[in-house]
Amino acid sequence: MLKKITFPINNYINAFSFIKKNKLSKFYLIPGIINIILVLIFFFLSSLFSDFIIKFSENIVGENFNEYIQTFIKFIMYLSFLATYYLLYKTLVLVILSPFLSYLSEKTESIIRNKEFNYTIKDNIYFIKRGIRVTLQSFLREFFFTVIILLLFFIPPFVPFIPLLIFLVQSYYIGFAFVDYTLERHDYNIGTQVIRKNPVFFLINGGLFTLILFIPFIGIFIAPLVTVIATTTGTLKLLEEEKQL
Repeated sequence: MLKKITFPINNYINAFSFIKKNKLSKFYLIPGIINIILVLIFFFLSSLFSDFIIKFSENIVGENFNEYIQTFIKFIMYLSFLATYYLLYKTLVLVILSPFLSYLSEKTESIIRNKEFNYTIKDNIYFIKRGIRVTLQSFLREFFFTVIILLLFFIPPFVPFIPLLIFLVQSYYIGFAFVDYTLERHDYNIGTQVIRKNPVFFLINGGLFTLILFIPFIGIFIAPLVTVIATTTGTLKLLEEEKQL
């Protein structure tokens, strides 16, 4: 289990030197600029809902609860709202960046294997459509499980665990979406085996993407590029291991 945990972490650490060595730093800018635009839009929209959330939480906790209990419940509600907000924001980012991330995954593999991919326009269009489709499918699954977890809010013993459960669910599906940028170029059956055997790999990759993304300002620039390179590198190793079995 320790190896399964350290494996994706090491890929992330090595991704930074890979970017520098292969002069890929310029690709930090594209996702960064797109993210800034989306953050500004979401910030404006979230301000419209903030008053509603405050009033809603006050109506739930009422005035008869202890002040500390009220504060705690409001805090949990804000975290739940943030998780839902992040789910929508993250999905939109990945859909918009899907062609870009697919290209970077292909470029990373070509550097690692010293091999050029001569895909036709039709092939590239298919990869883009697949990337968007996988992202949207992941979003629907995330949304379904996120809603179920949020219902635990009405079962007091589970309330403290709601943010963690949401983080784990969303991390898994984020990781899956990034890994698919590599799997789309490889044998379907082998890719399926990799998916079944490595849930921890998806979970940690998605979790690290989330943590990096939330680093003030610089996170939105580095998270997409570092994650797609780290997951591509790791996925290629897993594919090679699966072929040797």
